[in-house]
Amino acid sequence: MERVIGSMGSEYIRFKLDPEIVPLLTRKFDWNRLARRVFIDPVTGFVDLMTPSPEHEFHSRGADRLLEAIGRRLGIRAIHLGSTRWRRPGDPENTGAEPDACYYLGERAERWAHAYRQGPAEREAFELNNPPDLVIEIERSPGDRDKPAFYRRLGVPEMWRIDISGNTREALMLDLQASYSPAELGNSKVLPGTGPDFVLEALELAISDRIDELDALIAEQTGKKARK
Repeated sequence: MERVIGSMGSEYIRFKLDPEIVPLLTRKFDWNRLARRVFIDPVTGFVDLMTPSPEHEFHSRGADRLLEAIGRRLGIRAIHLGSTRWRRPGDPENTGAEPDACYYLGERAERWAHAYRQGPAEREAFELNNPPDLVIEIERSPGDRDKPAFYRRLGVPEMWRIDISGNTREALMLDLQASYSPAELGNSKVLPGTGPDFVLEALELAISDRIDELDALIAEQTGKKARK
């Protein structure tokens, strides 16, 4: 078992189970009773239990404000689902990953909204069969090396890794569905006109609620005015 403190002060406990016994240990027990954020990969058997720090949560909510602002400028509906747990339909119950932030964008966001209006059962069925368009992880953690492969199997198109803790300023965009393995992107495919350097600058504005400056930066970057 490994216990570490992440770059933003979050606590992580990581260990590995035999994948064959994962269904037995998750069928009757929800591991969120032990930690606020859980990652259980039924393929590899790795388990990550996370207790987010206030700084971590602050930056995650800043990502939500950023995506909403980008969506307004590009005319793309963005629905954020926080740290919803995601798994494939055939994966054992209570397994999967809870990203720091995740989003349906555009057409899939509209379909989710329709399912939501139909009731909890329809919404849950939609989420089980439709992975998010974008997941964001906001902190260096022991499980970083495993999550791109997990989200790739899930069918997520794109993942952003962001860390602006202390003196660190890093943003990485990954095309999870590239031909052979996740591949680094110079610019986002799901949100055209946005790249790593822009995301770092824009997130700083978002977390400090400098919304007018954020809108101006997005307009300059994308060349588009906000839709009324």
